[in-house]
Amino acid sequence: MLLGSIHIQAQNKYRVYFTDKNGADYNPYEYLDCKAIERRFIHHLPLCDSSDYPINENYLTQVQLLADSIYGTSRWMNAVFVYASNDGISDISKLPFVREIENVTQPISALSSASSELSNNATSSYDTSLSSDQLKLIEAQVLRLGGDKLAAAGLDGKGVRIAILDVGFKAYLSNPAFFEIRKRNGIVSTRDFVKGKANVETGMLHGTQVFSCVGGSVNNHKFGLATGADYLLARTESYGEFFNEEENWLMAAEWADKNGADIINSSLGYTFQRYLPEQMNGKTAFVTRAAQFAVDKGILVVLSAGNEGESSWKRVTAPGDAAGALTVGGIDPSTGIHIGFSSYGPSWDKRLKPEVTAYGRALVASKNGFATAEGTSFSSPLVAGFAACLKQKYPDITNTKLKEIICQSGDLWPYYDYAHGYGVPQPGVLKPDTTTSVEQFDIVEDSYSISIFP
Repeated sequence: MLLGSIHIQAQNKYRVYFTDKNGADYNPYEYLDCKAIERRFIHHLPLCDSSDYPINENYLTQVQLLADSIYGTSRWMNAVFVYASNDGISDISKLPFVREIENVTQPISALSSASSELSNNATSSYDTSLSSDQLKLIEAQVLRLGGDKLAAAGLDGKGVRIAILDVGFKAYLSNPAFFEIRKRNGIVSTRDFVKGKANVETGMLHGTQVFSCVGGSVNNHKFGLATGADYLLARTESYGEFFNEEENWLMAAEWADKNGADIINSSLGYTFQRYLPEQMNGKTAFVTRAAQFAVDKGILVVLSAGNEGESSWKRVTAPGDAAGALTVGGIDPSTGIHIGFSSYGPSWDKRLKPEVTAYGRALVASKNGFATAEGTSFSSPLVAGFAACLKQKYPDITNTKLKEIICQSGDLWPYYDYAHGYGVPQPGVLKPDTTTSVEQFDIVEDSYSISIFP
């Protein structure tokens, strides 16, 4: 019964793209967080870019009259996501302001980058003690990325805002791994794009596990490197709704941009359930295009390579094929080299992917305690935390320069392969001239104002 209902829904879902945004009203100082404005200044991006304008309300109203329902909208892509009958979508296609319609017919899918939990010390209440094996792993996963050197330099991601797009963040409000972050009000905002609510303490534990690998800590032991960063948490996935994931991802990325994210981490991926290997070209997958849009807004987008290394798919998963994203593969803590499940590069159009690697097995926060888990889901947030530390040190750096520095800091640089990229990022090889050159004054003009700043 459920599968039949889902099948009918999938046949009638569409992405409707508009021709223009004529008449749309937009004030960047009302819409954008001050950190989003600051990011645009750093990247010399206009404050009044057409992609930031809202979609035309009149267009939306006319489509709404013809559609069965509207699921969401996108400013960046000037699109509305609808469910409609055949007659309804035919009528919508005849509207003069409709540029293109995509029929989103796709089979049921699952997360290709979901983790597998290997062991758990969970009890009826939180036990913050760690076994000797857990201590070794939690220390190693940050030391492998030069965590001791970053800490000695006073770098913990302070002042950097990180958005995490995931399946859900169950128990994050009570898990002791996030006590210090909660204590200082380091969670800036949350949004569930599945249910349309603010509460993200729902869905799966996967997001909680990922969050811990970015900035969690317990008893002075760090799970991740960005313990001083601020966070935006977005739930974009549901195991009960398989058709809106990529649109949710796009809407969450727009929300993260609006709310001033410097970095997005996403440990999600899509493969054969809806795409072909030759479509991993950085241009085809909807979620990949969404990730590249976020990159173009000046956000460093850090993505898991995927867990397809031992499957017939083999290669990186969408959105990890996005050209501007930093895609992260996994290595085995016990061997220091490629962990079997980690997806291989290159992208279908022969670009280097993944660019870097980190541990694909890590100690993570779990429902009632801590657990050892596997997946490139965890190598990605470990690198995102590393990136936040560098962003703290060089606050005026662009996302493209930051990505370049991280790649060049890899312990294999300038050599690379399609399993390890440039290797594991290291802070010790960074040079003091890595900041972007800044003129004495910058002048930014738009239709509202002229801004002069140092």
